[in-house]
Amino acid sequence: MRTIVADQRSELNPIDKSVPRTIYQKVAYYDGASAHVVKGVRRCGKSTLMKQVMNAKFEDEFLYFNFDDDRIADFKTEDFQPLMESLIESYGDKKTIFLDEIQNIKGWELFVNRILRQGYRVFITGSNANLLSRELGTHLTGRHVDLELYPFSYTEYLRATKTEAPRNGIYTTEQKAQLTRTFTEYLTRGGMPEVVVYSNEAILTSILNDIIQKDISERYEIRKPAELKAVIRFLIANAANLITYRSITDNFAVKSPNTVQKYVEYVEETYLIFTVKRYEKKIKKLDKNPRKVYCVDNGIISKNAPGDVERRGALLENAVAIQLKRLGREFYYFKGKTGAEADFVVPERRQVIQVCYELNYGNEERELKGLLEAMEDINASEGLILTLEQERELIQREKKVTVKPTWQWLLENDA
Repeated sequence: MRTIVADQRSELNPIDKSVPRTIYQKVAYYDGASAHVVKGVRRCGKSTLMKQVMNAKFEDEFLYFNFDDDRIADFKTEDFQPLMESLIESYGDKKTIFLDEIQNIKGWELFVNRILRQGYRVFITGSNANLLSRELGTHLTGRHVDLELYPFSYTEYLRATKTEAPRNGIYTTEQKAQLTRTFTEYLTRGGMPEVVVYSNEAILTSILNDIIQKDISERYEIRKPAELKAVIRFLIANAANLITYRSITDNFAVKSPNTVQKYVEYVEETYLIFTVKRYEKKIKKLDKNPRKVYCVDNGIISKNAPGDVERRGALLENAVAIQLKRLGREFYYFKGKTGAEADFVVPERRQVIQVCYELNYGNEERELKGLLEAMEDINASEGLILTLEQERELIQREKKVTVKPTWQWLLENDA
């Protein structure tokens, strides 16, 4: 244990090319007796964020251990005490501790509860929503603060690529052209930090493989990993589309819709995908309709489902869905009685968003019909159509509809 602690400590040197994350302030300046938990998909930057906090705020006044280490594959509950002794021996008796990917260790929540009682300030990262939420809710009720970290937002992407955007929201023609070009790159490249900062696109395949093998197949003892992999690739390829468990069952000759439902739930736990329900005023109807599926990163779609996705429209809609998740919004898709559809309804804000790569003569009537019907249903006075680069305002049925570039909306609505 001493060797592992020493090795991991040696890897905590100041990080090069580190991009400031938007949620940094929320993590770094939290001061309380609760565990601070940062959750998100593998390789989205959780560990780097922790290192940024360590370097900037705590200098050498902390303990650190990463549980995503093959040398502790047999780590047991009784090993926590020897671990703490090794950490204190290496770092000194410090009262702030950072624990990376701890959710895989049985009994971790009892250990965290104990050190909280002992007065430690605790920071945790994890990449499994269910394991974290279940144990935190059972053993640390009221003693944890949760934050979700996603791959780079467009604002963070601009920081990483050293592209400047005006702070006042007023853009010259040249700036608009540059931001449109940069956003088009972001749309297909995605925001995984290692891809953006180090151009390591191979990570987009290894992330998927690790999730399938380590986070799902091994953890849940999946009997047919090839079947699971096929379903996951199908979900990624169908980002921004409706799915039903029955259709996937029939497509891949899976044993039953219940098996498919479990597969989808397992993948959602890893933050790789998320599903969105149809908007219904009656809560009991929410779970009876098909869901829309989205992927946490456009780069993962581009790399792992080449040619399977209608690139432009689906990737644009997927980028907006990720941002709504990043903002913590509760949102739905809309399908009215006439069959008219709108991409996103945010009831608490009385907001309806339609996403369209290009608004033109062939699709304008359809896009407006779905938007307006959804606006009437939630009593919204203004609607929004997000495109690649178009910009104008329309008045329809005495309601205002704003058309604007998606990149502009992303900059205006950064978490």
